[in-house]
Amino acid sequence: MSGWMRGLGARVAAQKNGARRWMSVDAGAPPAPPKKRASWFKRLVYGTLAGTGAYVGYRAYLFQQRVKLEQADDLVGVLPEGRKRVVVLGTGWGAMPVLRGIDSFKYEVVCVSPRNYFLMTPLLPSVAVGTVETRTVCESLRSMLVGKKIKFYEAECQEIDPKRKVIVCGENHKVHGDLGTMRESDKDVSKVVAKSSSRAIADSTRTRPSFELEYDYLIVAVGAENQTFNTPGVKEHAHFLKELPDARRIRAAISDAFESAAMPGVSADERQRLLHFVVVGGGPTGVEFAAELNDLVNEDLNLVHKKLIDDVKITLVEALPGVLTMYDKSIAEYTMKHFSREHIDVMANTFVKGVTAQSVKIQKKGEDISEIPCALVVWATGIKPRPLVDDLRKAIGEAVQSNRRALVTNQYLEVKGADGIMALGDCATIDFPKMVESVKILFEEADTVKDDRLSLAEFQALVKQKAHAYPQLEFFTDAVERHFKEADLNADGYLSMEEFHALLDKIDKKIKILPATAQVANQQGMYLAAYLNSIDPNAEDPHQFFSPFQYKHMGSLAYIGSDEAIIDLTGTKLFNLALGGRNAFYLWRSFYFTEMFTMRTKMLLFSDWMRAKLYGRDISRV
Repeated sequence: MSGWMRGLGARVAAQKNGARRWMSVDAGAPPAPPKKRASWFKRLVYGTLAGTGAYVGYRAYLFQQRVKLEQADDLVGVLPEGRKRVVVLGTGWGAMPVLRGIDSFKYEVVCVSPRNYFLMTPLLPSVAVGTVETRTVCESLRSMLVGKKIKFYEAECQEIDPKRKVIVCGENHKVHGDLGTMRESDKDVSKVVAKSSSRAIADSTRTRPSFELEYDYLIVAVGAENQTFNTPGVKEHAHFLKELPDARRIRAAISDAFESAAMPGVSADERQRLLHFVVVGGGPTGVEFAAELNDLVNEDLNLVHKKLIDDVKITLVEALPGVLTMYDKSIAEYTMKHFSREHIDVMANTFVKGVTAQSVKIQKKGEDISEIPCALVVWATGIKPRPLVDDLRKAIGEAVQSNRRALVTNQYLEVKGADGIMALGDCATIDFPKMVESVKILFEEADTVKDDRLSLAEFQALVKQKAHAYPQLEFFTDAVERHFKEADLNADGYLSMEEFHALLDKIDKKIKILPATAQVANQQGMYLAAYLNSIDPNAEDPHQFFSPFQYKHMGSLAYIGSDEAIIDLTGTKLFNLALGGRNAFYLWRSFYFTEMFTMRTKMLLFSDWMRAKLYGRDISRV
């Protein structure tokens, strides 16, 4: 019995020491030494090294493939036989999905843009106060397109000839992202710091010869400019927040204002003027910048400028009755209450009549013009077309391109009156067809019984059949029967031609211009890439096997400060709700984290958020 017990004990000991097989242990034999098992740390290290090596090898392979592809084709030479050239103007939210999704083996793809990087524009308010660093929100275009057979020229298109199908790029343009593009009212650091070793110099590194480039398809995705409404002094004295240099200048100006206010001999009135910041525009950009600036003051600047904090004032000027008027009403009201708690002064129903270096002239409805002393004005009021877009519109003909705000396209994003030109994003607007213009044709198609009237079943079939051609029908698909009964004035269960005409006129009033947002441009870019990939060169009608563009609203969100945000999902097919607060803030951050285009920028964004929370924002002027 004792020998059996000793053997069982040896087996149990062997299992505890990590033995992988059943052992037969003799009573008199010593137990076998336990096998060593690799620790979890070693496994983690080996796995990390293997994964890193595989990723580096894959990137090296893609790089070699790109080099081979670039050496195979002439950059601006004659097109290879059987391939058409697609020229993409821009590197923004509309252009990038096209470049990443287009079949670069089916087409010769050339991208022309004065900016050789993609910019995460929704995070510019965070960059302007130091919550997020500049390199976090931009990603090199060439890095993003590794492995794609796409040519890129850092040049600025100055002219489009729709008749010759040629674009003209100018010589020695000013590149976006260069501090040399700053307005005369701004100054470089080297001009401010006396006897600085850093200086503005002129070398020959940037040479951009002019050239022409033919195209078969041209995709215009150049975005838009800031709308000033011809307000005096805006171009000279107000800061925009549309490009990366704008955010850098605002960040430096905030630091300048506090350092100037801290100087000895500054009067109380001058100190209050220096610390008064005015934001013009109550849209998402203006609201988010005001919120970020308020966070900077309360969380960081109050630690180093305690004596100045009581004089700090942030004012938001809006011509409409409130902020975020394009959002759900409850969202707008929540934001107004939150700004009131945070002591951000919102001046609604107020128009800006002029901007100077030291003040803003405003006028409330029904009141006289008054003047607000301030040091910094951020202008975020809207957009207008770039000169290139306006010139193209005139070259096509204003009879066809009658919209002065953007290029008019059909539902396939093809510019009207110009063969082979497509436009998307802020520089384009879709001309949705009106049903009332084809009322007779639609009535005859729906009237399958041919009794000169439409039954509910016939009308439902028409709505289902024409939903893709007429996006305005989307508002009626969930309540077709109710709208049918409302249009049936004599309550006979049928629609006459007159009743049908009145109903279509009501439906057409639901047509809405798509907002100038990154969400719209991104969806349009993905659509255009798929559309171009589907085109059959032998097909007479390229629209035959492809549906028109349909925008799917996924909701709107904005940061309102103090770790709170708002999310508006009303009108979406996900959740018909609107919420604000801390939970919305976490959703806001998770959304922008997932929207970052590369893993590099994702990691940089996460580290910036952690750095700002743990150590505060960098308030130095650089």
